[in-house]
Amino acid sequence: MDKYYKKDEIVNGYSIKKIIGEGRYGIVYLAINDNNEKCVIKQLKKDTLEETREKLFYEEKILRVLNNSKFPKFISSFKDDDREGYILEYIEGKVFEDVLVRDRYEFKKYEIYEICSKLLEIIELLQDNNIVHRDIRLPNVIIRENKELVLIDFGLARIIDNKRYVETMDYWFLADFLIHLHYSSYIENGLPERPWYEELDLNLEEKIFLKKLMGIDGNYQNIIDIRNQLEKIKNIV
Repeated sequence: MDKYYKKDEIVNGYSIKKIIGEGRYGIVYLAINDNNEKCVIKQLKKDTLEETREKLFYEEKILRVLNNSKFPKFISSFKDDDREGYILEYIEGKVFEDVLVRDRYEFKKYEIYEICSKLLEIIELLQDNNIVHRDIRLPNVIIRENKELVLIDFGLARIIDNKRYVETMDYWFLADFLIHLHYSSYIENGLPERPWYEELDLNLEEKIFLKKLMGIDGNYQNIIDIRNQLEKIKNIV
């Protein structure tokens, strides 16, 4: 049984304020230190920790390598008699899931492809460090007030081995992310449900782009080819 932190308990100098998330692998808290600096505390759940200790600590290993404002900084790890986990930088902003679901924001095409460009920069940074994220989804991308993007939650991230963990995994997630943004302006018409490439208002180049990212009709082998197709689309829409 996991022992939860209570409000105002101290972990490595940070005072717990509230739980901001919980999943299969961990409990996530918002905390603050004496300098009024916020952080995220991830307490790893005991049952999954015992089963998959090595996998759960990939996030720590990978974030220690990355040093860029597009990713949360790793602050420290912690362990006591009952709990263990790590402390990460708190990123101010909104996750895209809230922008779509709570705010009901409708993205215009030019906005979608600007976001795509920024996500490609993030993916390229990961690839430069031989990392595949494997979870680039709406709740894992934060948009700051200045419109810059930050990728969070590296629990499923792995080192690229060109066997089980390959670069194209993140291309699929990128396409799925963009499709969700396209659906933000989709108007129901009463027709039977169809595949996204038939329902959405997409031109031929957009369909080629998204299908290829998802491996439905060919595959992109590198970021350069993806960017070239993206620029072609930007000149059309």
